[in-house]
Amino acid sequence: MKETSAHDRLIRTIRTAITEKENLTKSEKEKVASVLGDILCLGKESVYRRLRGEVRFSFEEVAQISQALGFSVDNIIGSQVDKKAIFELNLVDMTHINLNYTKRIEEYVLLASKFGTMENSTFKCAFNSLPFIFFLHYDSLAKFRLFKWAYQVMRMQSMPFRDFMIDKELMTAHRAFVTEIRKVKNSQIIINHDMFASVIRDMNYFYDLNLLDAEDLELIKSELNEVISEIENISISGIYNNTDSNIAVYLCNIDIDATYLLLESEGSSRSHIALYGVGGINSLDPIICKNHSLWIESLKRYSTLITFGGEIQRHKFFQEQRKLINSKLSPSR
Repeated sequence: MKETSAHDRLIRTIRTAITEKENLTKSEKEKVASVLGDILCLGKESVYRRLRGEVRFSFEEVAQISQALGFSVDNIIGSQVDKKAIFELNLVDMTHINLNYTKRIEEYVLLASKFGTMENSTFKCAFNSLPFIFFLHYDSLAKFRLFKWAYQVMRMQSMPFRDFMIDKELMTAHRAFVTEIRKVKNSQIIINHDMFASVIRDMNYFYDLNLLDAEDLELIKSELNEVISEIENISISGIYNNTDSNIAVYLCNIDIDATYLLLESEGSSRSHIALYGVGGINSLDPIICKNHSLWIESLKRYSTLITFGGEIQRHKFFQEQRKLINSKLSPSR
């Protein structure tokens, strides 16, 4: 087989990402050139010279294209030969938390929106804590997630939870992300059997430090009960409200070691492992994404499908979670 150059692999990948096929008609080639022109802010002739190989794409241009179209540069540059993959370290700058974290969430909104418009898109995930896809649209729970992270990494000592301010733009981005991720056509969600207990331990810890007060606990308790009802309803119906997406919820009977997320569609995939509280690492590498999928699928071996089945276990689980929240998350516990 004739060995293809990195430039040939790049062009083939770009064509597939834009048109979902390699052999193009004249109008499809014009579409590719138009999209690249918009991404790189180049004129049509400059783009065509690059597509013909008369001018090589710069490294910066390849990076821009891969980010915009959502493909990995790993296979293009041949890093798979050495069994290496490129990961994107996705961290939040501590200097301006609200601004930088909001930008990060807005990037996730765009990514979720892109996959939500694709046919046969799939969102596979396994959570070792309360899934943020179920609570980011609840203001106090979303705020506490960032408050806990800021307290730890910024070593805040005396700022109460109620004085920790969240920008309106961030709350808007949180809600937009939840809306967009629920438009992905198929979701397979594995939840941890201990997910609410871990949240309660966190809340009680900060209450004992006098950083949460009784009013804060009551507000958070109310939101947690709403989250339980929402997850239970989704588990029963297999759909989100006002969407035509399909959801399968699994209850894992062992502890999950980390949070794993995977977005897939034809010709595109993106994996994520949660790290450092609100950060993580991403990869577009096909081999990494394949192994990510295999790992999430393997966790189903320890799990019970509680959507359209497992009714007794599902009912028992949610009843236990309500009892746990209402008895353990209290100033008088």
